[in-house]
Amino acid sequence: MAQVGVFKYESHLGADSPCRITQGVDLHDHDVPPSRVAWEAAAGQDWRQLQVAVGVTGGPGSEREGATVTVIDTDELAKRNARFADGGSFADLKLMPIGSLTVIGCVDPRVDPSDVFGLKPGEAAVIRNVGGRVTPTTLRTLEMLSKVVQARTGGPRPGDVHYAVLHHTDCGITDLTAFPELLADYFGVPAGDLDAKAVTDPVAAVRVDAEILKQRLPAGVFVSGLVYDVATGLIDVVVPSARVEA
Repeated sequence: MAQVGVFKYESHLGADSPCRITQGVDLHDHDVPPSRVAWEAAAGQDWRQLQVAVGVTGGPGSEREGATVTVIDTDELAKRNARFADGGSFADLKLMPIGSLTVIGCVDPRVDPSDVFGLKPGEAAVIRNVGGRVTPTTLRTLEMLSKVVQARTGGPRPGDVHYAVLHHTDCGITDLTAFPELLADYFGVPAGDLDAKAVTDPVAAVRVDAEILKQRLPAGVFVSGLVYDVATGLIDVVVPSARVEA
């Protein structure tokens, strides 16, 4: 069986600060799901050394597959930013999204709205959280953005506005069902009401969140609910774009 480990970080900033990889922890005695990718790191390895080993575990009889993962440091970020700046795509962009689109999506790196929808810089505003859910914090964020619009334009944003809720398959939020109190705090509801949030069903969940937006956003805007399939790369339009009625 492949050795399986996780990163442990420590620094003068605190135990969770990603400044140094201090050890690999053997997880043989832990409940690690099949086919889960886990990390290995040698004790004392400096986090700035980009190449680290990865073990991929599988079911009975599976063999270890060696792989290499790159830790993207600030030097690499600066290089990529320089290429972006040289391209000039940021020039003359406005604060208001030119596509009149706001996407509420998940933090999952597989589901970047810019990639999923082929968005260009400046076309959409994007709010991302765990699960792409419409939570009290999401609603406060939307309210704050509306105040920014008022400050910049003197009134509501001109033209039609589309709010798209984007959920996806294989979402990590489903793993949080083991922590009902955490989810209850996240949604701002009693733990006994969590079933109504349909955490384990992205299709039902996106309907729930689209309905919340329809109830809370001003009349005239458009709301939709979409589910992205991480296996096919395609979206399913669960809640077609429709104007919020007064």
